[in-house]
Amino acid sequence: MATVENVKLEISASRANAGHSVIGYSYELRPSEQDCEGQREFTVSVGLWGEDMFDDDVLATELDEHTVTLDEPGPGETLRVERRFEVETKLLDEDIFGDDEVFLIVEARCGDERSSGKSNTVVGDF
Repeated sequence: MATVENVKLEISASRANAGHSVIGYSYELRPSEQDCEGQREFTVSVGLWGEDMFDDDVLATELDEHTVTLDEPGPGETLRVERRFEVETKLLDEDIFGDDEVFLIVEARCGDERSSGKSNTVVGDF
């Protein structure tokens, strides 16, 4: 199963839609040798999480679902994927007091196999 690596998250205010934030993220999908033997297709989705001292909060799951196809990658080659989508900014307001800490988890699925990667944490007053 391919691994999800180097997940990076950026959050900015939407210029087009008031009250919305743009979630910009990137990740690398590194295929295994078995993935390189044939054309493999991965269904990828992301979840937004709020970081807390004890238990992290699930803010939203199965966002920005998309498909990544390995046409003919060689072993050790990685596919870099960059994507953007918008959410209502209030979704990111995960702490009652103080700054909010938001991170993203990218999950790739192929059949029953799954791999995921966690992004950096973005701190802000959403």
